[in-house]
Amino acid sequence: IISFVCRDEDYRSEPAGTASNGSFIGYKPNIEELEMLLEAYFVQIDGTLNKLSHLREYVDDTEDYINIMLDDKQNQLLQMGVMLSTATVVITAGVAVVGLFGMNIGISLYTPVGEEQTRAAHVKFWETTFGTIAGCTILYVIAMGWGKRSGLLQ
Repeated sequence: IISFVCRDEDYRSEPAGTASNGSFIGYKPNIEELEMLLEAYFVQIDGTLNKLSHLREYVDDTEDYINIMLDDKQNQLLQMGVMLSTATVVITAGVAVVGLFGMNIGISLYTPVGEEQTRAAHVKFWETTFGTIAGCTILYVIAMGWGKRSGLLQ
């Protein structure tokens, strides 16, 4: 709190009869007190400026940290997208194999004549099914290994 102390030597006033509005003529301010007052204000303003500068740096650092976290999450989502796309391509290859075997072409696998041919047809069916699944799995593992080796995936 700043208070002004007026002393008789700080100002001179007119005689009571000459000043009609009560104003002071010839006010002599104390320069040293004014300089000390301004210096105190300057120190307060400088301290506030330093606090605001530190706060701005803190906000900038926090913003950078949040952007880094968001970029990391975005990279994880992109990697998941790559893995799902690769799985889709591999499964599509398996569907292509199933589509080839599902065509209406007359082969002995579809028309077994005897008990032994029926059993052989079932074995061939399961061999083809498990072979297709194993081939798709191997293709997926190879694609993921290549992605990690090339740096596309972590």
